[in-house]
Amino acid sequence: MSNKPNLILITIDALRVDHLGFMGYDKGVSPNIDSLAKESIVFKNAFSVGPNTSYSFPSILTSTYPLDYQGPEEIKEPRALISEVFQKQGFITAAFHSNPYLSNYFGYDKGWDVFKDINFSIKSSVSGRFKKRFNKLLIFAFPKIFFWIAYLKYRINGPKNTRVRASLINQVAKNFILSLKKENKPFFVWIHYLDIHTPPSCYSEGKVCSYSELIGDCVSSAIRTNGNKGALKRFIRKNFKKYLSKTISLYDEEIKHLDKEIGSLLSFLKEQNIYQNSILCVTADHGDEFLEHGGVGHDTQLYNEVLAVPLLIKSEESVSASKVIEYKVSLIDLAPTLCDLARVGKDSAFKGKSLFNKREDLIFHQSASSKKESHHLNQRKVACQSSNWKYILDHGTKKEELYNLLADPGEKDNIIKSNPEILFEIRKKVEEFEKINKPVLWKNN
Repeated sequence: MSNKPNLILITIDALRVDHLGFMGYDKGVSPNIDSLAKESIVFKNAFSVGPNTSYSFPSILTSTYPLDYQGPEEIKEPRALISEVFQKQGFITAAFHSNPYLSNYFGYDKGWDVFKDINFSIKSSVSGRFKKRFNKLLIFAFPKIFFWIAYLKYRINGPKNTRVRASLINQVAKNFILSLKKENKPFFVWIHYLDIHTPPSCYSEGKVCSYSELIGDCVSSAIRTNGNKGALKRFIRKNFKKYLSKTISLYDEEIKHLDKEIGSLLSFLKEQNIYQNSILCVTADHGDEFLEHGGVGHDTQLYNEVLAVPLLIKSEESVSASKVIEYKVSLIDLAPTLCDLARVGKDSAFKGKSLFNKREDLIFHQSASSKKESHHLNQRKVACQSSNWKYILDHGTKKEELYNLLADPGEKDNIIKSNPEILFEIRKKVEEFEKINKPVLWKNN
């Protein structure tokens, strides 16, 4: 038998850490994840590197920053996926998900013996492009008409949902794990759940779903990219507020549903005598914004409601009791940590370090200045934070933000003008970071 443990990495799309019971949420939506937390190392202040799937997963699976090398939407050398590392060390590797941004199209299929990219398709028809352009013209010219057309469409019909539910992901993953019973090798399984991102159950019983599903992606992005359109922004925000409590309630319902499926997976692992001697990690690629900074969902913003994520690691040693780690950590360090726990040497291209080593003072985040300019280096955002301070620089607009997180954890009061000494020091840190982590193959203008 192999002396190396199995590794199961569970990632959840768009899960806010402050909606989980072990982090103090009192709605009782995550009992199974909370139970796992009692047997795990809990990182109470974990953060993704980026605010959406494209910008967060390069750090999770390759331990590089999203703006490195080819940028966030292409995984190829010199990047190395953690699956390639484990495969070279004799692990049987398998991935199960349905997120198109994590497909083989973007290079995420390397290093997996089995890569189940379930129900993935790309649609780029002429009619689809025309419809998108028409919607954009309509929202800018007649936003009220657009809103109500979209409202009626989603209220009556719901969206054409292409997402795969956790129950199917679990079924495929369980069947695969059962097929390994006679193998004398450890396995590394990655499971990514998409249920919370755009929950299809919202449309049962005629319910209105979340903001972005209700009125379409182009409205959500309009908040970010057209801040100068004051009337439009105010109109959208006003209508979003009408559905805020209902949206949060539906969001919690989906967490509760997904938690049951995670509980089912954990029960299966225990029944098959896999749970006790396996490393199990649960995290998220990003959170979601509920109007904290005037927007919804997740796209290019670098505030902590989108960056803060859950991070639990159950190792062979931690199964008897939980341990809580308070210092801030970045998911760029996750892959090296999992390699260390599994007694596997990390790849030389990994930029992160083990989460259990001494932490750096600052952690860094990257994003595009806007979705429209996501492939230009001069249109990018960078942020860094310590236990006390948070700094955000938008290279596209030249805007700077500075927050005292102890006094202002919600990042509402930009004190950029009143703290010149702090600003000077943190600017130097960002300059050093961008010099060391300079993108080399992206478009420059």
